[in-house]
Amino acid sequence: MKKLALVALTLCALLPGAARGQDKAADAAAQQNARGTALIKEGKFEEAAAELQKAAEASPKSAVIQSNLAYAYDKQGRIEEAVAAYRKALELDPKNVTVRNNLANLYSKQGLYDDATRELEDVVQRDPDNTTAKANLENALKGKQHKDLAASATQGADAKPKDPQAAYNAARVYARMGDADQALAWLNKALDLGYDQFDYLSLDPSLVSLKKDPRFLKLLEERRPAR
Repeated sequence: MKKLALVALTLCALLPGAARGQDKAADAAAQQNARGTALIKEGKFEEAAAELQKAAEASPKSAVIQSNLAYAYDKQGRIEEAVAAYRKALELDPKNVTVRNNLANLYSKQGLYDDATRELEDVVQRDPDNTTAKANLENALKGKQHKDLAASATQGADAKPKDPQAAYNAARVYARMGDADQALAWLNKALDLGYDQFDYLSLDPSLVSLKKDPRFLKLLEERRPAR
């Protein structure tokens, strides 16, 4: 499924500041956090995560460090570890709307729209003027709706495995969602099952997102019935 675009303004935003303390461990954590954030800005995410892991061990009660560590994980594609770090940050600072928004965005990346919606509704309740959270909430709700539609279409096609129209309907749903891979897979299946309204493929408004896809153009050329 094509991922919905999320508002980038607070997507895994770095929290400013550093862990400060009076003892040597806290001072070391502050320095490691500073080095980690500097490495993030340089795009050196693996090195940044290593520094921030040390900082988190030295200062386990710092929400700032946990959030920065989550960001470094996310930039490496280590989503589950990023989610865990953001959750830890929220345990330490439950009122932090930026961290909660970032966690919600990761849930949306995973297709966990119910979890994303829950977190974003909490942000909006805490900060009613947060336009970024409102936009992300709207996207999460749309993502959930698309996911439900796709599940329904797939279930309908699976219930009628030899029905070309059911497969074609699934292709149309995925095309409207912008998921070209699934749309084309179901479209080919519909044709394999004998879907015979071939000329309508280039006219169907539900397939408009496919019209510039080379694979769709190839399908129209190669699978056109002989006259």
